[in-house]
Amino acid sequence: MIPNKDKQFYQFCAYGFLKNLRFFDPFILLFFLSKGFDYFDIGILYAIREIGFVLTEIPSGIFADAFGRKKSLIISYIAYLLSFLTFYFAQSFALIAVAMLIFSFGESFRSGTHKALIFAYLEHKNWIKHKTDYYGHTRACSQMGSAFSAAIAAGIVILNANLEIIFLFSTIPYLFGLINLTLYPNYLDKINSNDSFNVLIQNAFRLTLESWQAFKQKNLVLAALNLSIYSAYYKAVKDYFQVLILGFSMGIVFLPAFSSDQQNALFIGIAYTFLFLLSSVASKNSSKFNSLFSSDIKALNSSILLGIMAGALAGTFVFLNLNFIAILLFFGIYIIENLRKPIGISKIIDYSSERINATVLSVVSQVQAGITALLALFIGFVADLYSVDLALILSAVLLLLFAPVYWLKKQ
Repeated sequence: MIPNKDKQFYQFCAYGFLKNLRFFDPFILLFFLSKGFDYFDIGILYAIREIGFVLTEIPSGIFADAFGRKKSLIISYIAYLLSFLTFYFAQSFALIAVAMLIFSFGESFRSGTHKALIFAYLEHKNWIKHKTDYYGHTRACSQMGSAFSAAIAAGIVILNANLEIIFLFSTIPYLFGLINLTLYPNYLDKINSNDSFNVLIQNAFRLTLESWQAFKQKNLVLAALNLSIYSAYYKAVKDYFQVLILGFSMGIVFLPAFSSDQQNALFIGIAYTFLFLLSSVASKNSSKFNSLFSSDIKALNSSILLGIMAGALAGTFVFLNLNFIAILLFFGIYIIENLRKPIGISKIIDYSSERINATVLSVVSQVQAGITALLALFIGFVADLYSVDLALILSAVLLLLFAPVYWLKKQ
């Protein structure tokens, strides 16, 4: 239960809503395919994004903890805006790769930082015991943003077949998001603005050492792996949902006046809107989901197993040409990510301290990015060489074989 939905709560919700108005998300794979790239090319682009994230994630987390989390988020939004503009103007693989790198820079300065900022606020208000429910509700707003984004994006693509335009439209909510961030209270930066540059550097080194000590806890490492592996799997496979929708909608004439591309956009928009609405409900009820189990450890273990098995079954049903069932299973992959994310983040925070939360969560995000890069390359390679269905099955089987590595133990 959230103790008080004050002004800052709604600012956090606005952040999530505006941040997820990425109109390109439901069409990103189709955008790459329209450029003539094959699945392995796309896997390389995803890997570039994740490797760029890996290289900058920990330094950005240290920057956030030492120099200011609010400043870090503002930098990330400027990087996002530059990446969207680069995507819009890019006409080659090299320029799109550059756009992916700039995007990864924005992700690294944002990922973990805003979560740490929320937890700092809860500490300030003495509401930390409500962290799972509070974060779940703010994340629900993010998913509502995604649902709204999918509906608007479908309309944009139907009215304009040029997929690049969705990147230009995406700059609008991010400009409003940047304004929202500047209005956050300065005390959430968690630094003394009067400190000298040398003091800030010394503080950065101290926080780095403290974070290193934190990761000597076996329980923290296991919790980080459990959260990261499923989120990485989700991130690596989620855009293939677009391929499944196209496979399902092929041959279906919903509106005769629409071209096949317009009808595809309509199907994708409807599917993603419904998907993200369900994801929003899942995130809001993460705390209730957790209460169904005797411990958060059981909730995390059960959900990661169900999510990966859903991916394997989705690939199986694609192979059997039962695309509608595969789409429903992909809904499960998305919903499980949003049920377990607030639980996993809260579990990691239990092993950390407020001073280093941004750095610790940055390390977790870095682990996720590294796994995502490997999975994206693997899935892209198998999808190109054989098929998307086999790529989904093999990636899931591979992760199930590694279950002993990320399986949480009773404390």
